Amino acid sequence: MKVSGLSLLTITIIQIAIATLISLVFQFLIPYWWQPLDTFQHGVRQHGDEGVNIVIFTISQWYFSLSIAWLIYHDNPYVNNFLIYSIVPLGIIVAYEFFFIFLFWDYIHLIPVILDIYLLLKKRETLRQKFAPFIILLNTIWLFSVYFLKLAYYREVLSIFTRNYLIYLVLWIGLSFLFRNKKIE
Repeated sequence: MKVSGLSLLTITIIQIAIATLISLVFQFLIPYWWQPLDTFQHGVRQHGDEGVNIVIFTISQWYFSLSIAWLIYHDNPYVNNFLIYSIVPLGIIVAYEFFFIFLFWDYIHLIPVILDIYLLLKKRETLRQKFAPFIILLNTIWLFSVYFLKLAYYREVLSIFTRNYLIYLVLWIGLSFLFRNKKIE
């Protein structure tokens, strides 16, 4: 059975299920030291160590997992529109890794950025500005919830965390204007 023969809702559910499975594997089966940036910065640590993000709650893990799930169907506008906004935080992280700490093998952040570039070049017709408010709201709730619940990112000082979020917000809004719907005349 070809995936493209299924309804978009069914395909989306399958892709989210695959991403969930991947995220669960990274949380419970893959050692924490497979998180390249964290291991590079802090050395080998284990899930549950003090100050360690709970992997399944990091938005980077979900961007990565959905990037892998994206491989089964490339034209899902819901997944594509969610993933394209990962270019902002992950692009900043990858630039930092490449140019300042010379970490070139962070697949968790790099794979979604490569996919974002592909989406911009080859799947732009699936990207719509109308999704931006929902995705930005979801990302905002996600980031601040996991921060205040101390599930991820909480080692960052609140003022720096908020500054980073405001940078993301401005860039996300700006990015959305690349996908404005053209009016049919």
